[in-house]
Amino acid sequence: MLDVIYDGQCRFCKRSLDRVERLARRPLLRLHDANDREMIRARFPMLADADTDHAMFVVTSRGEVFRGFFAYRRMLWESRRLYAFLPLFYAPGAALVGPWIYAWVARNRRHFGCSLDAARSCGVASPGATLRKGLAGGVSVLLMGATVAPLAQNWRAAPKDSFPFSYYPMFSQARKGRYVVTYLVGLDRNGARHTLSHELAGNGGFNQTRRQINKLVRDGKADALCRFVAGEVARAEQALHEEDPITAVQVVTGTFRLAEYFGGNKTPAAERVRAACPVAHDAELAGAEP
Repeated sequence: MLDVIYDGQCRFCKRSLDRVERLARRPLLRLHDANDREMIRARFPMLADADTDHAMFVVTSRGEVFRGFFAYRRMLWESRRLYAFLPLFYAPGAALVGPWIYAWVARNRRHFGCSLDAARSCGVASPGATLRKGLAGGVSVLLMGATVAPLAQNWRAAPKDSFPFSYYPMFSQARKGRYVVTYLVGLDRNGARHTLSHELAGNGGFNQTRRQINKLVRDGKADALCRFVAGEVARAEQALHEEDPITAVQVVTGTFRLAEYFGGNKTPAAERVRAACPVAHDAELAGAEP
């Protein structure tokens, strides 16, 4: 059997421990009131300095001590009838979220019920306040569960990702089947297309430059952007002595079907040329920054 040191003035705590034994259908626990300090120090010297006001403790026959969330988890190993609850305590992230939930319940345990002879120290809340706190706690548990649950995908052979339950929550966003993006295209003298780097349009990172390109197009400055990029292309190719240089630059807005794109078909479903301009290789290089 396990020795359990808990707040004996908390009816809610007592009911929860009784429920564990009812589910196991046999006695599992020896209960000790943490408010009896002298008894606790005498029988459990290892808990003499423990914070028994804010957590329950379980002590095994071998002297192992478990606190709070981990104390409940240890109880479940005492009966095969309780094994069904173990996945909740060992789920990915449970060791982080579980103690937080337990701490919240422990702080509010006396609002859920306590012994009448200790009513002055219990601070029993009104039924309305108890209901509000219970609802708030339930919503918190659901939100935390929704946040942590997708982590289980990391242990699957073929992870499934979806919105909003994404195991990449930083990038989680509902997306349609199509995506529209504006990009830079270069044409050589044979008419072959070449995708130009975003670095020709700005010296920031990819996302920063992409936003700048989108803003210039929205503001009607696609022609100025095109001329600037053409100047950058001419300067770069002159320095590299390209044998088959880019002769024209286009600012293009393309629509892509995501399923086809990630399946290997990079051809856009539709394109719109926003601006086009020649690249002056032999003339004076000019390009005003938009």
